Amino acid sequence: MRRRRHGRRLASLAAVLAIFTAIFASNVPTPLYAVWQVHWGFTSTALTAVFAVYVVGVIAMLPTIGALSDLAGRREVLVPGLLCIAAASIVFAVAADIYWLGAGRLLTGVGTGIVTGTATAALVELDPDNNWVRAAAISALTFTAGATAGPLFSSALLHLDLWPLVTPFMVVGCLALTTAVLLVSVRWPRRIGRKRPGFRLRDWRPTRLSVPRPILGSFLFAGAAMCLSWSAGSLYASLGPSLATELVAIDNRALAGLYAAAFQLVAGIGQFAARRQEPRQTLLFGPILLAAGMTICVTGIVLVSPLVFALGTVTTAFGAGVTAIGAVATVSREAPAERRGEIVSSFYVLAYLTMASVVLGVGSTSDWIGLRQTMVGLGGLTLLAAGMVIAVGLRSGRAGVRRPSQPAADRNNSRQPEA
Repeated sequence: MRRRRHGRRLASLAAVLAIFTAIFASNVPTPLYAVWQVHWGFTSTALTAVFAVYVVGVIAMLPTIGALSDLAGRREVLVPGLLCIAAASIVFAVAADIYWLGAGRLLTGVGTGIVTGTATAALVELDPDNNWVRAAAISALTFTAGATAGPLFSSALLHLDLWPLVTPFMVVGCLALTTAVLLVSVRWPRRIGRKRPGFRLRDWRPTRLSVPRPILGSFLFAGAAMCLSWSAGSLYASLGPSLATELVAIDNRALAGLYAAAFQLVAGIGQFAARRQEPRQTLLFGPILLAAGMTICVTGIVLVSPLVFALGTVTTAFGAGVTAIGAVATVSREAPAERRGEIVSSFYVLAYLTMASVVLGVGSTSDWIGLRQTMVGLGGLTLLAAGMVIAVGLRSGRAGVRRPSQPAADRNNSRQPEA
């Protein structure tokens, strides 16, 4: 029994390391985009296109890998995903132009799409007490740790001038290969995440993503909130250092990279703080904070004040974290158990597509009218979008309050609404 529990702990550690490696690798390049842009002279549109290529890789995996790992086995899927991340690190380390960066981001997206969902499922299955809440909390904390550590590490290498365009990717490659070796060598528990007897890869087909009509309203409401949250996060992940250097007069690129790390850390804190709150409350409070934060950021840009911009970044990040956890909780609660994986995958596809669209739009618009004017306009659009999410949330909340007071006869004779 002791050996069995020890084996589970090692397998869980390998799954945690897989998640950390994937998210760390996804965020390591953030402070370096502005450096590559100076060296190679490409536009903001091209920079954001490189960032958005990552989304293509992730979305390509979402409808396929979750169901595949159920059949082929968790380890059998995780190891190829980690090898994709290791290959991406080599591409980044030897990159000679922007096309190499695009290839590296695509491979990173594919690897991340393979690893994160599969490793999270493995964590839930490997928990010794079958405590899925604890496993989900560990997964969320690991996401935050990787998203924060990535830009922190590359910013530190920039500050110390320790081959910052090569060293972080060598570390990513070592992490990915070490985790793959651990996954292969660890004693994996029987009957947990193993390949199903008789499964053949050539007979497998990807999952078709769809949303049942009865929950479509809740899905779209939560999806709009998630898109609002992820749009802000992707903006800092792609252009955060450029915003700091170009708009609020921070000359130190290593210090500018800390804005992206701070955003990820505070967003994670927001998720943790709101984890036990009613989802409807978080979907009202989160967008209010996010909109207020974007307003403060725009004020900092207009005043050219790093302090005001930093305050806006922290407020926006906390609001984005609260909004995201409320959106995920809403969809997870509304989705039927037998189709939850399919619906959650559809939810993330919507969020990723919006994230890529916003980033590309900001990049191309900034090349056209300038980054400062673009950010001011984006702040106004964020306020409008947050206001719409809040208005829908308040309206649905009032409807929810009125419904129980309806006379019994009327309730029995009325048609149940779809959402």
